[in-house]
Amino acid sequence: MEFPRQIKDQVYELLQEPTLDKFREYLHAQMGEHNAIDFKSQWIEDAALAKEMLALANSKGGFIVFGVAENEDKSVRIDGLPEIKDKAVISNGIKKYISSNLKYEIYDFSYTTSEYEILSGKNFQMLVVEDTPEYIPFLSHRDSETLKQNQIYVRRGTSCEIANEEELQTIFNRKLNYLHPLSGEPLKLEEHLEQLKTLYEKIEKNHVYYKNSSFDRMSSFLKSFANVVIKDEVVIEPNPLYPDESYEQFLSRMITEKKKKIERVLDLF
Repeated sequence: MEFPRQIKDQVYELLQEPTLDKFREYLHAQMGEHNAIDFKSQWIEDAALAKEMLALANSKGGFIVFGVAENEDKSVRIDGLPEIKDKAVISNGIKKYISSNLKYEIYDFSYTTSEYEILSGKNFQMLVVEDTPEYIPFLSHRDSETLKQNQIYVRRGTSCEIANEEELQTIFNRKLNYLHPLSGEPLKLEEHLEQLKTLYEKIEKNHVYYKNSSFDRMSSFLKSFANVVIKDEVVIEPNPLYPDESYEQFLSRMITEKKKKIERVLDLF
């Protein structure tokens, strides 16, 4: 997913941790619709929603915020939804139009009170479409008034359009680069994890140094001896460049996310 430079930090934080606070911060900072961001004042009919999702999925992913609208002058109106729509109802309504390989999540945000007063008492939902280049292009599975069967839709600016020749070539190139990168076949999970573990091992979690600069000129053996004799000379400080999330914490979060994916595939919403 690619987002406007001005708000990409808020967007990435929101997608990583979709909490009420993060969503409030995003709404407070956002700059309007974008190629990967769409606003809808209310939920739209199933085929129209499927069209939006197909276009996002073919265009590196993105998300739709429901309860917010962009005015003609590009200003944003934050109305909220009358109620939170059931995820199972949404899923059942769109599944006949899209592939089961199109991955998405729906998040709910309800504010009873808020530091950002305009949100108080309002409901919002956000549908996030993932970028899955291994499955593109995504085609519409059925006809409707707003959707043509077997068409490939993309995001062109802030609208959803049938892909032209150049856009189709971009989609096929993205898939080809994913399946057959110049370095060879895509890495297996174990290889990805081994590389990540190696990266973690290359960065120190703490910085250790000695208050007395003369220690810096000692051999490693003498430093070890000095550390035993003069413990108060050793200073240990957290490395500010070490990731906030440890390797084990990352794996734990990935296990949780994978469980969510499996539940979605099994329609266990």
